Amino acid sequence: MKTNLKLFLLIYICITCLISNKAFSQHQTDSLSYYTNAIEKVTSEETLAKAYQYLIEHLEIKKKKNSKLGIAYDLYFLARIDYKVGFYDDSEVSAVEALKILDGLKVNDYNTKLTTGVLNLLGQVYNQKNMFDKANETYLKALSITLTSRDSLVLYNNISNIYKNQKLYNNAQSTLIKATNLFNRVEDSIEKARVIDNLGVIKFKLNNQGAFDDFKTAYTIRQNVDNLAELYPSYKNLSEYYLSKKDTVQALSFAIKAYDVANKVNSLSYKLDAVKTRYNLGDSRVFKEYSFLNDSLLKATKLSQNKFALLKYNVSKSQLQSQIEKAQKQIYQLLAVVILILALGLLYFFRAKHKKEKLKEVYTTETRISKKVHDEVANDVYQIMTKLQSKATINEDFLDDLEKIYIKTRDISKENSTINVNQDFEILLTDLLANYSSNQVNVITKDIAKVDWKKVSDVKKTALYRVLQELMTNMKKHSKANIVVVVFSQNNKKVTINYNDNGVGTLLKKNNGLQNVENRIQSVNGTITFTSTVNKGFKANIIL
Repeated sequence: MKTNLKLFLLIYICITCLISNKAFSQHQTDSLSYYTNAIEKVTSEETLAKAYQYLIEHLEIKKKKNSKLGIAYDLYFLARIDYKVGFYDDSEVSAVEALKILDGLKVNDYNTKLTTGVLNLLGQVYNQKNMFDKANETYLKALSITLTSRDSLVLYNNISNIYKNQKLYNNAQSTLIKATNLFNRVEDSIEKARVIDNLGVIKFKLNNQGAFDDFKTAYTIRQNVDNLAELYPSYKNLSEYYLSKKDTVQALSFAIKAYDVANKVNSLSYKLDAVKTRYNLGDSRVFKEYSFLNDSLLKATKLSQNKFALLKYNVSKSQLQSQIEKAQKQIYQLLAVVILILALGLLYFFRAKHKKEKLKEVYTTETRISKKVHDEVANDVYQIMTKLQSKATINEDFLDDLEKIYIKTRDISKENSTINVNQDFEILLTDLLANYSSNQVNVITKDIAKVDWKKVSDVKKTALYRVLQELMTNMKKHSKANIVVVVFSQNNKKVTINYNDNGVGTLLKKNNGLQNVENRIQSVNGTITFTSTVNKGFKANIIL
């Protein structure tokens, strides 16, 4: 039987090994912070593509761990990538999904900071989609929860750009003035320069005084910051300002400076804008370059979007394949579990069947021996006793010895005779115990009628009958007890029998008698415990 169990366990282990994942997964060398920083300062399309791939994989890990904050964080940066590439609809979907998750989390500084960032990005998306009212509403929502003056400054500047796009210049100006009131609490020079430069543009549009001063102030701040790209808007705005004043020389000078910066930072959009400014100033030398850059920007934008569209398609395809493989793995695992359960079920069935057959074989053997003892030995002894009793010269002691032998064989036959447990088992047990009651021994039976014997299997009833018979026989032969109490009880399907006598007791050495009793009970998955001390009686507790 142990060999069969080992075989089934070996089958299960083999099946599990066949459907398990690889023992080791590829180690990820790049960190989340590395790629989020790469998104902040994009150096190439390749880096942006790697960042996208990494974040998709990282997002799946967070989903498996059900890390809601981690999921929202990854969605935010995926939305930022889509925004940079020009997939505004996709960016909106990811940002809105991140917001839904963040709305369900407890409020703390980190969650609020992330929510502000998502709302700001969503406002930029709506601005690009010309949904100006929606963009303004989103920025104002972010402004209502922002925790830092710098973030408020950025949001005011973004709101002013919405008004500027709608040609609501007065609204834009009042919004930017609110931003300037925060300057004494903000240390970020670049953001300050953007606000001042933007305020100069609005004043320029409104023909208000102070536009040039704002342009110069922003230009001066940007010259002191190690960020060449930030100089471009100052050069462009100063060029347009001088052009409005009919100072073509200064206008062209700043236009050329803007063109140089665009080339140094290698920005196609800046290059196109700078060439357009020079062309509008009458610099015909850049006409061909303007046409070329215009085509190049369109092609580059389209190519970039196509690359990312292909990347996203491949990622989706890979995820789908991964889901299919996962589903197949789960099916195989379920199949393995079903096979294991069936195997263990069959093992239990055959084991129980084997045990039942062994018990049946034991009882059949006992019955056969009992019958043989009764039919052959006891009858022969009885016939000899009858013949000898007719002879007057036979010694009486000899007849007594023969009678003792006859009684022993009769008892052996009776103890191992066939038991019909299909009849009323309560009466059968009561009769068994009553047979051991005499003038010397008082046998008391309690609560035997409270047990539902119909729910007890025939195998268990047979085992119990034999065990009680063995205990009572041992009591009669060895214990010298004058009181025996047998108490029955039932709890659900469990039947408990407590045997207790006041005899001389024993040292509980498991001789053949006690060992046979224990083996019988264990063979039907029951338990029996013995308690005894010399001169303090004997107890047995049986649970079936």
